Amino acid sequence: NPEEETGAGMIGTIEFSSATLYRFATINVPGLRKNLGDTEATVRAVEAFVDGFATSMPTGKQNTFANRTVPDAVLVCLREDQPVSLVGAFEEAVVSDNGFLRASAERLAKEYNDVGRFLGPSIATLLARSSDRTAALDDIVPARPLAEVVHEVGARVRASLASAGS
Repeated sequence: NPEEETGAGMIGTIEFSSATLYRFATINVPGLRKNLGDTEATVRAVEAFVDGFATSMPTGKQNTFANRTVPDAVLVCLREDQPVSLVGAFEEAVVSDNGFLRASAERLAKEYNDVGRFLGPSIATLLARSSDRTAALDDIVPARPLAEVVHEVGARVRASLASAGS
């Protein structure tokens, strides 16, 4: 910035991007139970993680871009064999002239079904969604409010640990 320039020349330009993101996480429930030493603490930790993962947002530039958007869909798959990422749904870019969510949800539903045919179905699959733009995911399982999904995950973890004798 030349010395003779005054004003807000130091601000520069910041590009804005609005992205459709796929996020994936996995929880090793037996390992978590072993580390915490208590079934109820494990259930509470899993519930808190699912809720926090679904509702947390990156904090970088949050005031500049007001990035407090909620997810359009949260799909929870409970498995006993191995964690499964559905990121393959987006190996090819979703191209659209009229929004990305509908096509992204359709691809995610297809990938879920393809993986289920390959590995076998999940023990349980739960869905919360915030808009009709992701209605294609209802072909997997009916949508419920996020709080119900979190509660159901906790109940299933509790039952799984009880049946395993933890």
